[in-house]
Amino acid sequence: MGEGPLLLIVGLAGAATMVVELGAVRILAPWFGTSSSVWTNVIGVVLAALALGYTVGARLAAGPRPQRRLGATLIVAGLFSAALLLAARPVAEFLMPSGVPLHRAAGVLVWGSLACAAILFLPAAAALGCAGPLAVESLQRHRGGAAGAAGGRVLAASTLGSLVGTFGTTHWAIPTLGIAVTYALA
Repeated sequence: MGEGPLLLIVGLAGAATMVVELGAVRILAPWFGTSSSVWTNVIGVVLAALALGYTVGARLAAGPRPQRRLGATLIVAGLFSAALLLAARPVAEFLMPSGVPLHRAAGVLVWGSLACAAILFLPAAAALGCAGPLAVESLQRHRGGAAGAAGGRVLAASTLGSLVGTFGTTHWAIPTLGIAVTYALA
């Protein structure tokens, strides 16, 4: 695969990461609200997932056929994204059962939303995080040259994709398509 398609794929993975992150608060809102604690938990979980994904992706990149492994990790990310929509209600209702007394609700909101975010969103975001290192390795093997140059191009494409995902998710995809279709597209 050439550089252009590879960078497009990384850009789309960056956009999908933002769909997972920004859609997460909407998915959690019926049970946990949209407070700064919920946002902090979602952002923290996605950042931890990306760090995990970068580490796993780096290990996978050291093996043969990093492009094939990139494809496999993106399929896994898609499956996790689709599954989290099915798992959201039962996981959230388990972690924030109805009828929680008011004096216990604050702690449940903070820790329950953290646990729910980790269970639901960490796998998809970690799989998406694998894309960067795998793409860098693929590009480096294909083009040669300096690893920093390959890494810079991949990071730029991923960040541009994240920008598209950030604005596109909030201002177009979720309001127009709804959360389920938006996640399916991601």
